[in-house]
Amino acid sequence: MPPPHRCCGTASPESSRRRPPVVHHDPVIPVLRTDRLVLRPLTPADAPALLVFRSDPVEQEHNDPPLRSLAEARALVERLAADHHAHGARHWGLVLRDEGGDEVVGLFGYDHWSRPHARAGIGYDLSRRLWGRGLASEAVVALLDHGFGEMGLNRVEAHTNAENAASVRMLRRLGFWQEGTFHEHFFENGAFHDVALFVLLRRDR
Repeated sequence: MPPPHRCCGTASPESSRRRPPVVHHDPVIPVLRTDRLVLRPLTPADAPALLVFRSDPVEQEHNDPPLRSLAEARALVERLAADHHAHGARHWGLVLRDEGGDEVVGLFGYDHWSRPHARAGIGYDLSRRLWGRGLASEAVVALLDHGFGEMGLNRVEAHTNAENAASVRMLRRLGFWQEGTFHEHFFENGAFHDVALFVLLRRDR
């Protein structure tokens, strides 16, 4: 789900002086590692693995519509790569270290990145068979460390369906606070739904 847009006025000279410095980044998405996980850049070869969990209607209940074919999975990989090159978005495939292979079982990343304002929006998606093990939290912490570190972020936003209790609990547990609600923001399955905006600032960590 794309984040809501906010219209802002022209910045004053004073506010421009307070703007955080631009941080220059290596365009290559780095590999991130935790005790249990490897987060690595996606490749076209990951399309079949993405199809396995992104085609699950239960897992995708609060996400994009389920994928229906390998062609759609390949198109998703291509779109994420295009977003990276055009807008600086960063996405990682999640791999379990203890399974010894390289199969992607989750998709995590920064969906949009405003470099001049040191702000980015985070997103996450994990195979349903792995729910309840704290893996999503572990992966998001790795992304936050990278975001507030290498990417030079000051603000990380998460837009989540307000009805997604598991997502809301995880964000609160990681220190995010709810800045607001976009009431009846999208229409799905015959009803309007709210989107909750959660925020974590550099000073909050």
